[in-house]
Amino acid sequence: MSEYQCYEFIAIDRHLTQKEMSQLRDISTRAEITPTRFWNEYQWGDLKADPARLLARYFDAHFYFANWGTHRFMLRLPADHAGASGLEPYFQGRRASLSKADDFIILDFWSDEEGDADEEFYGGGRLAALTPIRSLLLQGDRRAAYLAWLCNVQAGEVERRKREPPVPPGLADLPASLSSLVSEFRIDVDLLAAAAEGSSAPAADSKLLRDWLKARPSEEKERWLLEAVEHPELALGTQIVATFQQEHASGPPGKRRSVAELLARAEQLRDEREAEEATARARTQEAAARAREKHLNSLATGWEAAWSNLAQRVDQREYEVAATLAVDLREVAQRDGKSSDFAARFEALKKAHSRRRGFFEAFKRKTEGW
Repeated sequence: MSEYQCYEFIAIDRHLTQKEMSQLRDISTRAEITPTRFWNEYQWGDLKADPARLLARYFDAHFYFANWGTHRFMLRLPADHAGASGLEPYFQGRRASLSKADDFIILDFWSDEEGDADEEFYGGGRLAALTPIRSLLLQGDRRAAYLAWLCNVQAGEVERRKREPPVPPGLADLPASLSSLVSEFRIDVDLLAAAAEGSSAPAADSKLLRDWLKARPSEEKERWLLEAVEHPELALGTQIVATFQQEHASGPPGKRRSVAELLARAEQLRDEREAEEATARARTQEAAARAREKHLNSLATGWEAAWSNLAQRVDQREYEVAATLAVDLREVAQRDGKSSDFAARFEALKKAHSRRRGFFEAFKRKTEGW
């Protein structure tokens, strides 16, 4: 498998200037560069710049993919935004970290595992699937932050005695972007299920939000309006919703579980899930065996008709269907002590249809290893 790397950056809050695009072009002559995007892939060599610095200076989201198993997802958030506050407790490790750069905070997700063969090439679209997470965070939705904490727990970078940070609502019902985050960073499904047990259902009371907004002090409302005028490119709604979410944070600290408790519960859920899956597999296998036995019995009952059907299928050049039927007849013969009858009939079939080589080749493929 050849080496393959891909770097993608997106600017969300503003467009790149011509000067900034020229600066990026100095870094890479091959990259696709637009006012909102930088994209480049490498079969050899590497990006001649630090992705974290590029993000901090020019962009709002970044995804890195390497076919040896490394995935990296980064977000840049304005540090003075209400949705950017209170994230530090969730980013306490190398797999998911938080840093500051000028007027921004940088969220950095890592995953390093041996790549699958299907992941040899990037294929595009992965950053687009993750980008909505930025808007969720700016609205005060802490589910991505909690998933970051789970990344570090799973990697063993959080002490077992440590308590979880505030558990956001809605962990049991993730939107597509957060499901993509779980997939890209290989978050254990049983650990996530254990965490979701401590998560309430998301609030859907828009009247509560409207009443809260009406009761805000006049000077605060005026500040929001001035900000909308001075920064029309920013979504004012995210500031308002994030402030509301902060004041209606979930879960009293006393109910927070330790890492050890979460891991133990995840192990218990894993055992239960695997037992259920084993039971389901056994039932499926039993049903398939019963269906198979019924099918073979019908062939045994209609032995002569089955051979006529086989000859007709061969004549019609339905070789795969005919070969499957021949294999089934062979199994019936072996089961019922008719192997010599099968051999004689099959030899007669060869003589009568000697030019139908496609059938005999298909039969050989299906019976190899018997």
